[in-house]
Amino acid sequence: MPRPDPFGNRIDEVMEWDATDDLTEYTAEDGLDAATLWDLPEAFACIIRSEAKSGKITEKAYRSLSAAKKHVLKCMKQKDQVLILTDSTITVPISLDDPNVEPL
Repeated sequence: MPRPDPFGNRIDEVMEWDATDDLTEYTAEDGLDAATLWDLPEAFACIIRSEAKSGKITEKAYRSLSAAKKHVLKCMKQKDQVLILTDSTITVPISLDDPNVEPL
């Protein structure tokens, strides 16, 4: 008996849908509302997405906060853009060295 595909998808179901040329409009608020529905599994501390100046995007999931912190510090030293997702927040850390950041 073959094992079920661990990376199964719904392509057969999607191919049965009737496509239209009508556009569905989404706002930034719709996107944020969808993001708040995110459920990070308990085994993970956070997910970090970084974008290098070259345009390369890297996404890593961390179980250890100390490993995640090391990765964020490395990204910030390289001046990468960083997005951090935890179970309760979506965060974009800023550098105080950034000339675009105004002091409080």
